[in-house]
Amino acid sequence: MPLLKRIDLVVMVVMVIGIVGYGLASILYTGLQVAQADRTLAAVVGHQNSLNTTFVDIDSQVSTLDTTKPFDSEQALTLVDLSIENSNVATRTIDEDDRSLSEAAKALYAAPWLTPTEHGDLDRESARLAHARAALAAARVIATDESLDGQFWHALYAALADFSTFETSNDVLAYRSAKAEFAFATEMAAYAPGLPDDLHALMTDLEAFMADTDLGTSVAGDLNRIAAYNIDTIGSEIDAFYRPMIDRYNSEISAATAG
Repeated sequence: MPLLKRIDLVVMVVMVIGIVGYGLASILYTGLQVAQADRTLAAVVGHQNSLNTTFVDIDSQVSTLDTTKPFDSEQALTLVDLSIENSNVATRTIDEDDRSLSEAAKALYAAPWLTPTEHGDLDRESARLAHARAALAAARVIATDESLDGQFWHALYAALADFSTFETSNDVLAYRSAKAEFAFATEMAAYAPGLPDDLHALMTDLEAFMADTDLGTSVAGDLNRIAAYNIDTIGSEIDAFYRPMIDRYNSEISAATAG
């Protein structure tokens, strides 16, 4: 065989080996990147239970105000403080998970020269990561709002606890604390997201009750107005505010874990 033909043959073999090797390298690299992204996604989804706990806290805060049951101030404050802590932990977890997902998404396309024919798998994985990040975006809003709402509930329950102490002991300091806490709760009712107008109106009536108590005038009208509020309705209004965000979170998580 002439030398030139042998050289051509060798070059062709080398090219074929190179093409096959490149294809295998592309497949292997893509598989590794997708597997790594899957592990990151699985870790994020693994935190779903703790986030759902934060969502449940929304209902527990309102139910504590149920006027058909004796008010347990110690239990109420314990629950609301735990709720605030859960919200803050959830926010930190969400931020960490979002950074991990962002890095995983960037890593998928970190070596485009190795994956010119494997974009299908990468694009599908990228879409899953995008859904997971969208879920976290919804969860972040819920956790942040819930933390602010928790400050309202803490002030309200602390005020009720201090006023109860004042009623049984005539402790002036307890009364002053209750008055200040009611005032702060009224501010938070107007500021914190998801708290309906009825709740702000209730706080206004509670402050009027405190003012009349301070003046020694009749509080019968105040008590009648306070008793007229429907706690179940207030709870439904709060649920209606959060429900679309919770549904969006669950929908995006389902899309991220599908297939």
